[in-house]
Amino acid sequence: MMIKSHWDAVLPTLQVAGKKRLLQLVDTVEFDFSRKRSRTDLGPLNYPFRRGIRVHNSLIANGDGIPLGLLSQSHHIRSDDDYGKAAERQSAPFEEKESYRWHEHFMTGQSLCEQDPGMELVYVAGREADIMELYLARTCDRTHFLIRSKHNRKLADKSDSLYGFLSAQAAQGTYEVDVYDPATLKKRRASMEVRFSKVALKLYKTLPRKKTLPGIELYAIEAKEIDPPADIEEPIRWVLLTTLPVTTIEDALLAIQYYTTRWVIERFHFLLKSGGAQVEELQLQTAHRIKNALATYSVAAFKVFKFRYLAEKTPDLPIYEAGISQIEHKVLYEFANKKISASIVYDPNKQPTMSDFCVILGQIGGFLPSKRQPIPGLKILNRSVQLLQNLVDAYLLFCQRTE
Repeated sequence: MMIKSHWDAVLPTLQVAGKKRLLQLVDTVEFDFSRKRSRTDLGPLNYPFRRGIRVHNSLIANGDGIPLGLLSQSHHIRSDDDYGKAAERQSAPFEEKESYRWHEHFMTGQSLCEQDPGMELVYVAGREADIMELYLARTCDRTHFLIRSKHNRKLADKSDSLYGFLSAQAAQGTYEVDVYDPATLKKRRASMEVRFSKVALKLYKTLPRKKTLPGIELYAIEAKEIDPPADIEEPIRWVLLTTLPVTTIEDALLAIQYYTTRWVIERFHFLLKSGGAQVEELQLQTAHRIKNALATYSVAAFKVFKFRYLAEKTPDLPIYEAGISQIEHKVLYEFANKKISASIVYDPNKQPTMSDFCVILGQIGGFLPSKRQPIPGLKILNRSVQLLQNLVDAYLLFCQRTE
């Protein structure tokens, strides 16, 4: 209910913006409550003694990666009886499988597109979403998917495998990207070679329940690192599957750019876990209370998250256009005038920009602006937003008592 209320408030702002392409960023995050009171009411994670809950989120962002709203959230608690029985679960109906959540969120996004003829939505997900049932569920031509391939499937004509076919195509262009080595966490520059082609895929050697699934035509993109350093054990290689038309190198690079925006939802999950919200510190006793708290914290954290990205991506945006109220503006600036600097003055006729507002907001939480870090990070901003909300509540209460 909390997520729905949040989305109902966001939706009119998207419709007013007119026709445009939006991204539905989808990912799963684990919350570990092994040492908390709720552990007996939750299920195993990767080990039986690690108790927790898996949360699946769909976040809507624009093409530049600015988060606009949290579309849906679902929860999954694994059963102790099913732990270690992955092979047996393979034969279960698709609707009963944990992977069904990817399909379910895709259908939510597709329904959103069907309701708004001015919207085009691209479902962006990682390798877990490489599911044939999800691909075949697409019925709206304004809904697309962009998913990293996990399975090296056969082509429909059985002439080759997907990866072998792509590797045999001529390279259409190159680009460079900054990446972090997961082993050393050091930043490096990688040169990437891009190939793409239209392909037809069909399941052959598969489970009996999948043998009746038809084939599908889509576009495949390979982004492969060339001339990697000698100490890199696994050079970068992505294979992306999409229904977006990819006929030029520009189309392929745009799809790759969309896929890299998945980092946005990973940062949102960081904020929930250890970036300020600290959800795993909750000492609630039942799974029902945990789920309610997760929804509440997610909506609250999303406000912080959106502020941070707006300040970074659109620093000159007036704050009222970003959804910040005049009361928040007034309370923050008058408090900062007394506690931070007398040069900070509230002017009801002058809107600050998102960058200026977030810098002052961060300062009440301990942020010190510098050339290296001109705007506050998620942790400080989360703390500052909580403080501002307390100040606004106190201000409104004081105004009611003095009326």
